[in-house]
Amino acid sequence: MKDGKKPSASQREPVKTFEGHEKDIASIATFPDGKRIATGSLDKTIRIWRLEDGREMRKWVMKKNVTAIAILRDEVVGAVGDFDNFSTKDRDETEYWQLWVHDTGTGRVVAGPLDGHTSAVSALDISPNGSILASGSIDRTVILWDTTTWQRKGHPLKCEEYVSYVRFSPTGQLGVATYKHIQIWDLERRECLAQFKGHFEFSGGLNISLAWTRDAVHLLSAGDEHDPVIRLWDTSTRAQAGDPWTGHSSHIYHIILNTAGTLLASASNDDTVRLWQLATGTEVSRYEHSGEVWRVAFSVDECFIFVACTNGETVQWEIPKDVLAAASDALARKMKTQAGPPRRKQKDFKLHESQTPLEGDSSPAQDYGGWAHAAHRHVSSRAHAFDVPILR
Repeated sequence: MKDGKKPSASQREPVKTFEGHEKDIASIATFPDGKRIATGSLDKTIRIWRLEDGREMRKWVMKKNVTAIAILRDEVVGAVGDFDNFSTKDRDETEYWQLWVHDTGTGRVVAGPLDGHTSAVSALDISPNGSILASGSIDRTVILWDTTTWQRKGHPLKCEEYVSYVRFSPTGQLGVATYKHIQIWDLERRECLAQFKGHFEFSGGLNISLAWTRDAVHLLSAGDEHDPVIRLWDTSTRAQAGDPWTGHSSHIYHIILNTAGTLLASASNDDTVRLWQLATGTEVSRYEHSGEVWRVAFSVDECFIFVACTNGETVQWEIPKDVLAAASDALARKMKTQAGPPRRKQKDFKLHESQTPLEGDSSPAQDYGGWAHAAHRHVSSRAHAFDVPILR
């Protein structure tokens, strides 16, 4: 919520609670059919749930902890590794992490183990055309996987720092959040087009999660406890667009934009999930839980959110109809007033470190697990502080 704005309404009673996991839920995803969700947990299981009645439809028991999942067609990809002892280990100590792909209909393994990462996998994302899976890791790399053959596509992208999040843009570029930088990659040329400090520019905050607007004109980012705000960046100039979105009081594990591109959801260590109107950056609804919330997802019809919690529950909350309507109206008004000449293509620009934006930059806005950080929250070394569900 921005300063001076009326506090948003707090939604307390969930529509439904999905119970069964015995430990923290590190990841959640919705199926395109709108009838199922999948969850991955530190209890070493991946589960599929039926939304109609909250029933568990299928469960895979893995040998190690599940830290990230992604859905492709009717398959579930899971990242698996030894997370139980992760927070006590040297971040650079080799600890092999594997990916497994399961068919949700038969339950059979489609591919795996897929080896390559030598430390915890913090995030997975699938390209807009479904041909590439990107896996980001604390080993400072992103590996690209061909989703037809499940073979690696070339050498890993070397990101130089711990990777906390990866997110494809609608145009196919890859946004990468590392602790100290936000990077934008052209995967065809395998070139880092831009790198800027993001939240690290402000009180040494770490970059935790990312989301792209539908037109890829802006990239949103979420920071840790040292900069617990959401920031909006112009992807052509890499300058901050407008003021930061304030309201959370502790690190923000995850942000995600709804398909309509009107509402952003954020999950935080302050035990809340918040909805923000994209057009204005205003907090419009708040959901309170009894403990930390690590991940959030929108339902396919965009009328609900699903929240992954550290107590092993997945909670379903309704989005107020007036919130949905107001967000759509606000975006339509903004687009109408900001119509202008077309923007230059993103890949024509490269930004150097000297161009890092300063607090308060008011560039005009024109409008889409982090478990790794949470595991390290109690470790004294600042360089090893993690604030997303994988590193607790």
